[in-house]
Amino acid sequence: MGFSFLWSLLLLGLLIGPGASRAPMVVTGTLGGSVTLPLQLQDGQQVESISWVSRSVPGAIATVTLVEAGGPDTFHQEESRYWGRLSVVGPDRSLQISHLNWADAGSYRAHINLRSSRLTHTREYSLHVYEPLAQPRVTVSTRISGNGHCLIILTCVAESRGGTVTYSWAPLGPQTTVSHGGSVLSVSLRPGDSVLNFTCMVKNPVSNSSSLPILVPPSCTERPQEPKITASSQIMKDGTCFITLACLLDQAGEDVQYSWDPQGQGAVVSHGGTTLSISWRSGVSDSYHCTVKNPVGQSSSSISIKPLCSGSFLPCCLRKEFLLFLILGALQIKQI
Repeated sequence: MGFSFLWSLLLLGLLIGPGASRAPMVVTGTLGGSVTLPLQLQDGQQVESISWVSRSVPGAIATVTLVEAGGPDTFHQEESRYWGRLSVVGPDRSLQISHLNWADAGSYRAHINLRSSRLTHTREYSLHVYEPLAQPRVTVSTRISGNGHCLIILTCVAESRGGTVTYSWAPLGPQTTVSHGGSVLSVSLRPGDSVLNFTCMVKNPVSNSSSLPILVPPSCTERPQEPKITASSQIMKDGTCFITLACLLDQAGEDVQYSWDPQGQGAVVSHGGTTLSISWRSGVSDSYHCTVKNPVGQSSSSISIKPLCSGSFLPCCLRKEFLLFLILGALQIKQI
């Protein structure tokens, strides 16, 4: 019984070939870059041919045949999706894939035929493709507990495809707690604590990046900073002035709310309340106010509309009549 079992294992090993039972080698590459699937042959092995297979496409994607006595190799690409992106590198004829895209990720195999053996040796690979990480964004929100403590929550967001991103924060201490896989940092502050700066760091197998330093105030009693208002305008022939106002706040948290006054008929508020679009004529309100508010305070800024629409105080037809009136008046004064 025992002898039959051992013989079955030996026969199975001969059927699947040397190296087929190895765990796949994990290889990482950068989107748009190049990656090499190494063969790592043993010393003295004389290779006759190599066939490269991807599980995402039928058949071989490339084959290489080696001639004896140092002659030139024969390399043939078989799959159009990889055309012009495959090459053989190094003395062991490893496969290089260039201009990586998301579809290249997956499982690969190298079937190696040796001159001294009729068995096919197999190498397996698991290719992962990642894109370089951009600078992460950090949003800030605040909570006030019943005991007067201030809980400030920093949320780090890294836009990435192709794999898991690792998050970390600096500095860390007894008043900080990391959650949600490291992307969220909670800072507990008491009245009298000093101002702190925190940085979010993100990393994947091919790159890393850090956020700008985030200033955390010593308490939640500080009201938001005074917002900045930017404006653009377009004056029409009928004297109507179309204006777009944008209310901007540095390091705005999730709890900040925006409001405009006045709004009036036809006004459109968009982008979370930060943008106001209006159709303005002379005689309507000359000043608009943006107010930002968080749970502990508010702040506001104002902007004058007249300078933006200085050429539209009178409708087009009235401006022509007014100009004619001025000319006739001047002629009468000259005759006197």
